[in-house]
Amino acid sequence: MGKQKGGRASSSGMAASLVPHAQGNVPTVGFGGYRGAVRVEPAATSDPDAPIRLTPDVDGEVLQNLKRLGRKDPTTKLKALSTLSILFGQKTSEEVVQIVPQWSFEYKRLLLDYNREVRRATHEAMSSLVTSVKKGIAPHLKSLMGPWWFSQFDPAPEVAQVARRSFEAAFPQSDRRLDALMLCVKEIFLYLDENLKLTTQALSDKATPMDELEDMHQRVISSSLLAMATLIDILLGVKLQSCDGDSANTENRSLSKVRSTILSSAEATFCMHKCFLDVLKSKSSVIRSATYTLLTSYIQHVPHVFDEETLKKLSPTLLGAFHEKDASCHSSMWDTILVFSRKFPEAWSYCNIHKVILSRFWHFLQNGCYGSKQVSYPLLVQFLDSMPPKAVVGQQFVFDFLHNLWAGRNYRQFSAADSLAFCIAFEQSFLWLLKNASRYSDGDSSDDTPIKLITDVLAKITWRDYLLLSGDTASDGAQLSHKNSGLAVNTHYPTYYLKDLEKCIIKILDAIADTENHLLNISCQTLLRDCLDIIQQGEKLSKFQDHTEQLVSFFLSLDELVVRKGKIWPLEKLARPLVEQSLPAIKFMDTPSLVKLLSVLVEIFGPIPLFFNKNYKENDEKLDTKSYLELFNDDLLPWCLNGKYSTCSSKIDLLLSLFQDESFFDQWCSVLKYIRAEQKHSVDEKTSNMMGRSELLMRLLQKVRERIAGGELRNLQKNGSLPEHWRHDILDSIAVSIFCEMPASDCNATFICAALGGSDQEDQLCFLSPDTVHKIFGSILNDLASVLMASTFEWAKSAYSLLLPAEPEHLKVPEKSFSPINFEMAQFAFKGSLFSLRALEQNCVFPSTLAALFVIEWECSMSLALDQQNYLEGRVEDMDVGASMYRGSKDYLDEKIHSKASLAESIHSFRQSLSPSFWNNLNSCTLNRLANILAQSLRYAVFQTRDLHVERTAVLCSEWVVDMLKLISLDHINLQSFFDLLLSEGEYWPLWLKPSLQNGHASVKVQLEPAITDEIELKHERFVAFVDRLILNLGFGEVVLGIPGNIRSATSQAIDITSPISSLSRAWVAGEVLCTWTWKGGSALKTFLPSLVQYMNGESCLEVSIVPLLLDMLLDGTLMHESGPWVLFNAWHLSDSEIEKIQDRFLRALVALLFTTYTKDCLWRESCALVFFERLLSSLFIGSTVNRKCLKALPYVMSTIIKLLSDKFNEDSSYADLVGKSILSWLDAAISSLSSNTAEASVQDIEDWMQLVLSCFPLKITGGAQKLLVMVDREISDAERSLVLTLFQKYQIFYNNTASSLPTSETAISMTLQLLGVKLTAVTVGYCWTKLQENDWRFVFRLLFKCIESSVLLVEEMTDAINDAVINQTSIEDALEKLKLVVSTTDKLTLSLAESSLVTLCHLNHLDNLKDAENSESIQLIRSGEYAESNDKMVESILRLFLASGVSEAIAKSCSEDASSIIGSSRHAHLHFWELVASFIKGASPQIRKSALESMELWGLTKDSVSGLYSILFSSEPIYHLQFAAFSLLLSEPFCQFSLVKDCSLGENITSAKQSDTSQSTELMPDSENLCLRDELSGLIEFPLSELLKTDLTAQDRVDVFIAWALLLSHLQSLPSSSSIRENVLEYIQEKVSPGILDCIFQHIPVKTAAPSGKKKDAELVPEAEAAAKASKNAIATCSLLPCLQSLWPIGTLQMASLAGSLYGMMIRLLPSFVRTWFTTLRDRSLSYSIESFTRQWCSPPLLLDEFSQVKDSVYGDENFSVSVNRSAYEIVATYKKEETGIDLVIRLPNCYPLRHVDVECTRSLGISEVKCRKWLLSLTSFVRNENGAIAEAIRTWKSNFDKEFEGVEECPICYSILHTSNHSLPRLACKTCKHKFHGACLYKWFSTSNKSTCPLCQTPF
Repeated sequence: MGKQKGGRASSSGMAASLVPHAQGNVPTVGFGGYRGAVRVEPAATSDPDAPIRLTPDVDGEVLQNLKRLGRKDPTTKLKALSTLSILFGQKTSEEVVQIVPQWSFEYKRLLLDYNREVRRATHEAMSSLVTSVKKGIAPHLKSLMGPWWFSQFDPAPEVAQVARRSFEAAFPQSDRRLDALMLCVKEIFLYLDENLKLTTQALSDKATPMDELEDMHQRVISSSLLAMATLIDILLGVKLQSCDGDSANTENRSLSKVRSTILSSAEATFCMHKCFLDVLKSKSSVIRSATYTLLTSYIQHVPHVFDEETLKKLSPTLLGAFHEKDASCHSSMWDTILVFSRKFPEAWSYCNIHKVILSRFWHFLQNGCYGSKQVSYPLLVQFLDSMPPKAVVGQQFVFDFLHNLWAGRNYRQFSAADSLAFCIAFEQSFLWLLKNASRYSDGDSSDDTPIKLITDVLAKITWRDYLLLSGDTASDGAQLSHKNSGLAVNTHYPTYYLKDLEKCIIKILDAIADTENHLLNISCQTLLRDCLDIIQQGEKLSKFQDHTEQLVSFFLSLDELVVRKGKIWPLEKLARPLVEQSLPAIKFMDTPSLVKLLSVLVEIFGPIPLFFNKNYKENDEKLDTKSYLELFNDDLLPWCLNGKYSTCSSKIDLLLSLFQDESFFDQWCSVLKYIRAEQKHSVDEKTSNMMGRSELLMRLLQKVRERIAGGELRNLQKNGSLPEHWRHDILDSIAVSIFCEMPASDCNATFICAALGGSDQEDQLCFLSPDTVHKIFGSILNDLASVLMASTFEWAKSAYSLLLPAEPEHLKVPEKSFSPINFEMAQFAFKGSLFSLRALEQNCVFPSTLAALFVIEWECSMSLALDQQNYLEGRVEDMDVGASMYRGSKDYLDEKIHSKASLAESIHSFRQSLSPSFWNNLNSCTLNRLANILAQSLRYAVFQTRDLHVERTAVLCSEWVVDMLKLISLDHINLQSFFDLLLSEGEYWPLWLKPSLQNGHASVKVQLEPAITDEIELKHERFVAFVDRLILNLGFGEVVLGIPGNIRSATSQAIDITSPISSLSRAWVAGEVLCTWTWKGGSALKTFLPSLVQYMNGESCLEVSIVPLLLDMLLDGTLMHESGPWVLFNAWHLSDSEIEKIQDRFLRALVALLFTTYTKDCLWRESCALVFFERLLSSLFIGSTVNRKCLKALPYVMSTIIKLLSDKFNEDSSYADLVGKSILSWLDAAISSLSSNTAEASVQDIEDWMQLVLSCFPLKITGGAQKLLVMVDREISDAERSLVLTLFQKYQIFYNNTASSLPTSETAISMTLQLLGVKLTAVTVGYCWTKLQENDWRFVFRLLFKCIESSVLLVEEMTDAINDAVINQTSIEDALEKLKLVVSTTDKLTLSLAESSLVTLCHLNHLDNLKDAENSESIQLIRSGEYAESNDKMVESILRLFLASGVSEAIAKSCSEDASSIIGSSRHAHLHFWELVASFIKGASPQIRKSALESMELWGLTKDSVSGLYSILFSSEPIYHLQFAAFSLLLSEPFCQFSLVKDCSLGENITSAKQSDTSQSTELMPDSENLCLRDELSGLIEFPLSELLKTDLTAQDRVDVFIAWALLLSHLQSLPSSSSIRENVLEYIQEKVSPGILDCIFQHIPVKTAAPSGKKKDAELVPEAEAAAKASKNAIATCSLLPCLQSLWPIGTLQMASLAGSLYGMMIRLLPSFVRTWFTTLRDRSLSYSIESFTRQWCSPPLLLDEFSQVKDSVYGDENFSVSVNRSAYEIVATYKKEETGIDLVIRLPNCYPLRHVDVECTRSLGISEVKCRKWLLSLTSFVRNENGAIAEAIRTWKSNFDKEFEGVEECPICYSILHTSNHSLPRLACKTCKHKFHGACLYKWFSTSNKSTCPLCQTPF
């Protein structure tokens, strides 16, 4: 039969597949049909057993590998085969053919190898060999063909496939392969026959395991059987079956000879192996399956071997093979049984049929075919057909077969495929037996077998099982009982089984109907009996619901399979009788399942055919319709519309099924009249336990809608198929009355929605007339708008008037009873029916309703935002609802808020569900009306909202706009109209720049002094915040310029600047926002200008730019106002904070715009720059008079643009010449204003022109926390340089003359002129320093020294005042007021003078460091003694100023944190000044630092200098330049001597560092108790970790703690290892500081990404992990934290990760024991592994390298001690020898050092007892593991301990060590009784832990 089994074809199936295809495809098995007469020539006869002799010239490598094939190791065989395969391809054919005999021997043996890879490699080598030798294989073909053919049936598919490929390589054509088989057929049979004789022991030697031998034997036997079967199929079944031996044709004679050879070989093999009965009884299923296959081939092609004796032997075995339980054998077993039974029917007589065959067959069926259902079930009918007619007689066989087949259906083990196979088999078997019942009759003419089959099998077994009834087969007429029904209660059939069984029953019935009508009647009557019994008993049955569902499913399938084909027997035999007999019971019980059954029957067969048993004639149709209508109105309609809720849905389905095309309108009218009558009755009675009429009608309409949309109105093909057919005046009146009179409820609203339709875009079915729809929606709009009238926001009430259009009287709905807020009706209205309004789109109600959806959601969202704001602020305010009738209790308000939230959520979900096509299809009028309403509502919301915060209002309203524009698809014109209306001029907006039209062109009018009240300012600020947020969300181009984001690349022709409706006409909006400058939630610099820059980056496609228009507007406004002095403007350090200091709003906006677009981002075009500069020049003079306002404003502009203005124009261009000439003219004007006669000089002219000139010579200040550099920022011409120098010299003369004309120079010149002079000095030094003479330099240094000293004096006076205020405070509030007064009265001009002086001094220091200026006279001059000394004095003054400022904050901090914050924040007002101060601090020499420190100590303030440095370092108002400077000073001499330990003077600190270690252990208390770190440091080191872990990763407390640790670790690194302070600090850390600080550190390091995973070591790290890894590695290598501290600011997560990594690196270097203690306490395994991996990869390698270097360099050996290092093994070997004793100790460091403990091992000891050896080993282990320092220090300490022991010093009895492991002290505290000496620290620990003060040894009081 050719069934596939085990991935291999049976013999017949394989034979069929091997036949050559018409297309010439090569068959998969490796051979094909015979084509042509060319054959392989026979080989010369030779003895196959003759010894193999290889010629001497065979390649040695080939021979060697051939020998290796005899090894037992499979790896060796595989390597040899691989090599041979390569060699066969490389050698020539002549060389390879010589080794074929030897290869043949190895090939046969290797085919039996147990390892499948060896077999596969063997075939690959064979393929390579035959490819090489080609025809040279012919002499050896017969010896090879047997194993070659056998190997193609290897059970391993990959091996068999490679074997076939090797065979095809030798014989590429299919006919050649067939010829080869025929040529060698005898040899093949001989080889296979020998294989079948093999035993298990004969396959291999005794060393092979028995299980392998059995597997090999099984493989050989099964493959041989299959090979033989396939050979017979191919040669006898395909090629040789038609050949005639008597033919005269030569070819036929040859083929006949081959055929006879095959037959003789096959017969011999069959006889030799005794019909294969022995192998058929094998325990192996594979062998049995192969045997079945072989026997099938023999039966088909060699049938003559089956004589009578053979049949007698084989019949019981083959026909009784059903006891075979292995499913893998069943396919081949069935093939054999069927072929045998058909070929030899007489064989049935040779065995006991009932005992041998049927008994086994019944068990086979009962057990579900032993798992082969899908194979066996389809063959059952074939088996029945193959049985001889007289083999079995009597109907008992029929019923036994079906009962056993049914018994085998174990539904619990049925898959879907099994179920289908069973049901098909049962159907086919049942019909076959029904058809061939006479075959089993015993001669009785009245055989009732067919009837019994129907009644006893089909009805009582199959049908009842399908209905989930019991398996009871009682006599006919027995009714169902509860007991019987209960038998099936726990039966849970799979759904697919029931469906398959259902189809099986229907197909059986349909087949019976086609043949035997009387049998059909019996069948239907029997089935009906059970149906009626189920209906009669009803819910008394425990599974009544399931029974009826099965009936419904049965009739639906009957409809699909039979009724729709035009057959009427289901109606006549089943449906109509069932309805006639059960309708009264169905109506009486009124259950949903029975109603559904009736509905399905009506739907399938139609109501008239079902209820009226008449033969249809044309003249009877009207009579039937009339009769049916009477039945419908009088009986069916009342029953369908009355009853329980549970049956309502089913009855409505039934009611719709009862509608007929001919009577549709009459039926629908009857339904509506009946409902209206019942509605009036229920309203009059006020009580009803039935379903409400509105709900009933609602459900009816929903069902109609679903059926029309789904095309499911089967009985209504003409009438009722369209929604218009269902419209009726009665329905309209019911809808209006329910909407107006009934109370608002879910039911009523749902009915309205059902009637209106439009619940989604596809639902266009409306059952109401257009007028009624308009009336209802008008009322719905009122309901929606009423939500706004009840709002607490004034803007919502204003929006109410926008929504309601004027309505004609005839379209108004009567007024409803008023309720406060009809949320329910509003909510259901828009969700259920909005799309039905599309039919009325031209009406104004539609856009108003759409707008209401937006506005109501906006109002609800704002209400919720306000409620949340009030909750967060901790205050509850009474809600003003506007009118007394809306005031209620708090519960009512909470309920209203909840209702609003629900309504808003519903509206939002609904709007999001609308597809873009809905909005795209709206007409332009609707869109315009909608956009206008929404724009006005938004303006109301922004201006009139008071309670909600400004920024929250702006965010909300902008989100509304974004959300709206995403939904509504406005074209470009409509979008611009929307924005024009939204941003249009009003009472509160704009204030500074108002748009206007002049001659049809857009222009802007500047408002000089607008009348601004608090209310106007507040509302204006709200609207600006809204506009800014809108720009952030939508983009600058879309909001201001009208360029949507999706058409940004539009061509410039789309924008016309001269057009009255140009999109650039809204450029004034940008100017207005810039002039407003700041608002809550944003500012021009932080939010607006970045949006503008983002737009300009993509503006290159537009020819018209927005910036020139903005500049013109702002310049016009600037020139109308007076500007402040530029000299106070820090143009050399231009920043956002400096721009904010400009007072005039137009000038500030102008400078900010220039700075952002011109200086920061360089977005200007050259043409724009030229036009703007020419505009400036033209505005400078009005005729011949200087425009003073322009002259004052021009320095601000020039200082912003001069650098890029000079760079943009080439030197040779006319534009550059224009700029240069302008500057030269301004220089001339400034020089001329400095008249030599001071009386004639105009101070105003001097100030104005000098400001303009200085703005044209910018200086650039760069650098970070480490060092600031001052450089010139533009190239100037020689003429400019000459004039600048002249101006400087003129100023000197003016300054000196003015100073000599008055008694004191302090009052001679105004502070503004002095500041201009200092700035002129800085410019001159920067641009002309090479031209300055000695007198010029003297003036420079004198001026600088004076200004700096003035600032120092100012700060010191401020410090004195703060000190007095704190000392003399009466209360903290008093002190704070005094401090505020001191800070506010600080002379800012003095600090400005000092700032400019510091810039000059900074530039001088930069010049002093220039190597290429060594030979300059000016450099030599300023390096001379007088100027160098002056420079040092200025630096010392700057350091004193810095220390004084820090001390002042420390003094204030002693009062309170608020006081400290006042002092700290005062520095931010002069931020750049303090940054310059910090740059000088770091470069101060030690002598300067010492001098400044001594002068501060002489001052006598309440806080010292170090306290001041700590106050700056940990300031609450930090400035990172100052912080880094303070950190550097605290680590530098002489400050480092005072910055670690409290109350330690300079001399004491130095002395303590040199004291002997032994002097520190005279006290009992440990050293950590005596150590007192400074409070500023210890307070942060001991910061509560529980609080620190909860802080943000960049919180100030966390930063301060990390900096404190960095300072402490830096101190530890700088202290010498012998310092007692270092030892005390280490002990303090070990005993008092929690290692949990490392938990905080690793919060910043994502170690799980930093640790390598698997073999991928170079995995890419996240930025934080990478920064931490590099920082830790660098800290270990450099032993410094300064680089990391320098890059810490500004604080960010990346910087904190870098600091954390460097801290970790320093900790594992300086505090390894401290880190190890923390690591060993970790409980999170994943974290522990990640940290260990991180340390092993990034930290341990440099640390181990450093440790080994220290050991090698610093541990010096002597005659007794030596140390060696093995870096590759991470080992240190310490050897100690003393006289006749010695010991070698190996210290092994882990690769994740120091996280894991160091191991110490004694590898050799000489003359040392085991006890002492162990003690020394433990001693070294203790020193190494407890040392918070380098391994080298631990080794040195351990050596000292040994030396002391050999000197006779006694060890401490507590720690068993002479030197203490932590503080390295000797045991000095002796017991007075036992005289033993102890370490002080050990004794203190003993006393504290034991709670005793006695000696640990003698127990006497100590």
